[in-house]
Amino acid sequence: MIRKATWADAPAIASVHVESWKTTYGGIVPDAYLETLTVEEKQTLWEKVLRQSDHSVFVAKENGRVVGFVSGGRNRASDGSAAQYDGELYAIYLLKEAQGKGLGRQLVQALTRHLAQKGIHSLAVWVLADNPSHGFYERLGGEKVAEERVEIGGKALWERCYGWQDMQVMNK
Repeated sequence: MIRKATWADAPAIASVHVESWKTTYGGIVPDAYLETLTVEEKQTLWEKVLRQSDHSVFVAKENGRVVGFVSGGRNRASDGSAAQYDGELYAIYLLKEAQGKGLGRQLVQALTRHLAQKGIHSLAVWVLADNPSHGFYERLGGEKVAEERVEIGGKALWERCYGWQDMQVMNK
C-alpha cells in the first residue's frame, strides 16, 4: 500500500531512513559515519519535513508497517545541468527486505503524479555513484546528466544526477 505520509509517520520514516543507509551504504560511506546515524535525529528531521507544504512524502506499507518512503518537491539546484528540471526526488529508501517487489516504482509514481498536480513535469535525482541501486533510476528511464564530488563522513565520493524531461515516462 502506498499513501501520502502524515506527521505520525515520522518515527517509522526515520527508522527506514537510518536502516536503509546502514544496509545500502556499508562499504561505501565510512562505517564511523554510519554509526553516528540515529533514529531520534532523523525523526526530528522528518517531523520538520512533514510540516512543510513544499515537500511531498509518500510511504509504502506492508503488513501494517512502513517499509519505505519517497520525498520530493521543487528542484533545489540553482545552476548546472540539474537546474534544468522543475522538480527533484530528494530521497527514496526501502528496507532491504522490501526491495525488488515494485514498491520503489510505486513510490516514485505516487510522487510524480502528485508533483504533476503542482505543475512540476520534469525531475532530477542525485544518487551516489557506488549505490548498488543506481540501476533503478536507469530502468525508470532516467538519463545521467551530471556528476559531482561530495564528501560524506570525511570521504570523497561521486554523485550522479539522473534526469527526466518528462516524468510521465516513469508512470508507464
